[in-house]
Amino acid sequence: MGLMDVSIQSLADEHRGIEAALDCLAESVAAAAIDVDAFRRVYELCARHYQREEAFLIWLGAGDVALAAKLKGQHEEALELAARLEEAVLAGDMADGLYLVRRFLAIAQHNIIEEERDVFPLASTPPGT
Repeated sequence: MGLMDVSIQSLADEHRGIEAALDCLAESVAAAAIDVDAFRRVYELCARHYQREEAFLIWLGAGDVALAAKLKGQHEEALELAARLEEAVLAGDMADGLYLVRRFLAIAQHNIIEEERDVFPLASTPPGT
């Protein structure tokens, strides 16, 4: 088990916390509301997590530039949606807010699934296999 395995596990562990926070946010959205505290918690968790994943994306990019760029794009899209959602919340625009929060939930959840199903296993597979 190499150093990358340890960091992959820590990144996966962070995903569990993000998923729990996403679930709380999704519950409010299902009731056509936005739990602002839950949203801000998820936003903060994602921003911190994406920053920590940067080293992994650099490592991944050494072998697969396109895949690393795709994941980085997902991170950027989630953060952009979250920033726009924050603006909508502050402006009291619930219609835009609900649209943005649904998109934010979808991309954040998709990113976690894709990383764990398709990408993290690459870190534990020896090159050339």
